[in-house]
Amino acid sequence: MNGFYSMEDLAAFTGLTDRTLRNYLSEGRLSGSKEEGAWRFSPEDLNGLLQDPGARRAMEANRNGAVYDFLLGEPREDRCCVVRDIPVPDGGEEELRTRLVDRVNREEEPVRFSYVFEVDRRGLGSARVVLVGPTAAVLGILQDT
Repeated sequence: MNGFYSMEDLAAFTGLTDRTLRNYLSEGRLSGSKEEGAWRFSPEDLNGLLQDPGARRAMEANRNGAVYDFLLGEPREDRCCVVRDIPVPDGGEEELRTRLVDRVNREEEPVRFSYVFEVDRRGLGSARVVLVGPTAAVLGILQDT
């Protein structure tokens, strides 16, 4: 990855729709730059969005919705839902986030993906990742993290 995220990357990463992200841009809750007609977002732009209380609530609702939809949906062949907490060493959050976005984007079949990063009172970081999709794809993503 070139150090920047596309609108599609942010949508996949946050679980927010393209429309919601564009609304956040117009409201000033998300910053980015437009290059050759396409929005590009730096890691700092994404971090700013992740710190926005309203955006965090919307992302949490989407994460919970992904699990809820999976549990209440009609059973489908060969799908799974995984919630995984991944310990993240100091300074490793951006690398993990970039690896996850790149890996999810490489999947041929869609994988619903959401992510939140938290630092506890002791200063230890962890990422909660929710993946919903074809079992082989989800397990492959988990192996790479």
